[in-house]
Amino acid sequence: MDFSYKAKDNTGKLEEGKIQANSQKQAVDTLHKRGLFVLSLGEENKTNITKISFRKKVSLKDKIIFTNQLAMMIKGGLPLIEALEALEEQTENETFHKAISQIMADVQGGSALSKSLEKHPKIFSKLYVSVTASGEQSGKLDQVLERLSDQLQKDYDLISKVKTAVSYPIVIVCALVGVMILMLIFVVPQLKSIFDEMGVALPLPTRMILGTSAFIINYWYIVIIFLILLYFGIRYWSRTVKGGFLIDEFKIKVPIFGQLVQKIYMASFTRTTGTLIAAGLPMLNILATVKEVVGNKVYQPVFEQISKDVENGATLSNALRKHKKIFPPMIAQMVSVGEKSGKVDEVLFHLATFYDKEVEATTSNLTALIEPILILVIGAAIGVAIVSIIMPIYSLVNVI
Repeated sequence: MDFSYKAKDNTGKLEEGKIQANSQKQAVDTLHKRGLFVLSLGEENKTNITKISFRKKVSLKDKIIFTNQLAMMIKGGLPLIEALEALEEQTENETFHKAISQIMADVQGGSALSKSLEKHPKIFSKLYVSVTASGEQSGKLDQVLERLSDQLQKDYDLISKVKTAVSYPIVIVCALVGVMILMLIFVVPQLKSIFDEMGVALPLPTRMILGTSAFIINYWYIVIIFLILLYFGIRYWSRTVKGGFLIDEFKIKVPIFGQLVQKIYMASFTRTTGTLIAAGLPMLNILATVKEVVGNKVYQPVFEQISKDVENGATLSNALRKHKKIFPPMIAQMVSVGEKSGKVDEVLFHLATFYDKEVEATTSNLTALIEPILILVIGAAIGVAIVSIIMPIYSLVNVI
């Protein structure tokens, strides 16, 4: 394989070039033997198509396994380079495999692990990099990685519970839409021929259904083009400042799901803040990271104001009290207790556990809350269809 590299010699002179080797490790070793300090090393690709074809997203589960095993190896006394090499060999995800190879090469070249991770923002979040950096500074990288692994695992469990809860209504709605489309394409045209033979005036609901059926059958391509344009239009609008804000605001205000989303945000806020405080990061850095982790645009200005208050000398609990619409009073009160006892991180972990249980209870009851709404929607759809079919028949009976 061909690798392109940037390196410095003993005099500090920058050197760039290409080198052939069987692996990145071999390339780094060869350059070291030449007396070069490797700054960066990347595999040369003959075509971009090959690179794109094998690209695969790195899942949260992959990162949990990586973090947990890296912590165990470091705790067991294995050097960082050897630990990364072992993880690289056992990683099946091609994208993650290449990323670990590049991280290992950077670390071999003298870069800190956190700096190496920072070069892969699509895989390792700002939270991940910040916590790793704090572990390097304190000399407790294994302990910090263990704590980070626990955080990722709890995030994974939370996401899984929410996905399980929302999958039921999504499946029901998709099934309903599918059945309606099949009826409009295959059943309604048969009814139209019957109604034409009857020769009676059709009521408005019936004409609407027949018209919708005819439009889908004759202009199906327009429907598909419209749906594609609608999807990309919403996607583009969501990336604008106003669109993103309105969508994030909708997430926390929509009935039933809004309260669930708010609890998820509180669980994420308390757990992430607790993790970063336990890692020893400064409070302003913590708030900047938490703002990115929560990610909701409605919350971001609030975090910025909290940062300003803390920077001006306010305690975290007093800064949180100013935003009761976002943070429940219990959070500020518990943080205040933690500040007085010097155990803010432990208090926040207890709060995170509390909100995890709240999310679990809400998701467990979500089916019971949504089921009546789905029954009403399905019943209304069936009712409209039945009435539309029966009304012309009833009109014919009256004529006779």
